[in-house]
Amino acid sequence: MIEKVSHVKNPLTVIAIFAGLAEVSGTVVLPFLEKDTQQTYVWFLMAFPCLLVLLFFITLLVKHYVLYAPSDFRDDKLFADLFVRGSGAVRVQKLEEEIAAEAVSEASPQQDTPETILAKDVLKRDVRATALLAEELVLAKLSKDLGVQFDRNVTPRGQPNIMFDAVAIAPGRTLAIEVKFTRQGMYPREFLARTFDRVQSFIATLPEELRRNFQFVFAVAADTEVPERLDMLKSRITRVAADYPFNTRVEIYNFSELEKEFNVK
Repeated sequence: MIEKVSHVKNPLTVIAIFAGLAEVSGTVVLPFLEKDTQQTYVWFLMAFPCLLVLLFFITLLVKHYVLYAPSDFRDDKLFADLFVRGSGAVRVQKLEEEIAAEAVSEASPQQDTPETILAKDVLKRDVRATALLAEELVLAKLSKDLGVQFDRNVTPRGQPNIMFDAVAIAPGRTLAIEVKFTRQGMYPREFLARTFDRVQSFIATLPEELRRNFQFVFAVAADTEVPERLDMLKSRITRVAADYPFNTRVEIYNFSELEKEFNVK
């Protein structure tokens, strides 16, 4: 019989064994206690499993992933199961944020956060379409370079206000991709911080096994012919990324070169 009992594989088994041993041993000890102590001890035996159940459900609600063993997350395909198709409303919200970021750069190229966005109404007409095209081209480029297929516009389960442009599984890595477009070769730090904060809030919900293999890809398509601006943009994003604990890969693309590579006329 003993050889049929498998070894302990995850925290749930440890909790079950602990609870069972505590209750059994408590019941066995009860008759040997003095009568004055037995009443207090009986209350403990009744309250302990209730407390254990309460703590279990609190853990299940707040950090359910700690109840699983690392081996339960060895299959990287589980990463894809963390996502669902994002809503159109969140997608529109992301586009509006990109328009606002571009308007900040256009309205005041030398400042990160001007008090007013003067160019927003002018930019709305064409930046949205160009940003969508830039996203398609960048993801096509990344898919080609990395040799992976992306799931597009997905939202982490339980976090409907977060949306990634794409996620993918590569050898030894699980990827989340954000694509931005800029005509000025600039991107305000305030908007960069918002994006990285959202990624951080998502990372905090991942099991340790998935965190180790996670890589965030921040890609920007810049419609500028000034190489110095591209270098400055990459340097700025890299500095912001250094403030966050997860692995980030920064890719900067020239929008015109992407159009030529994929024969966009």
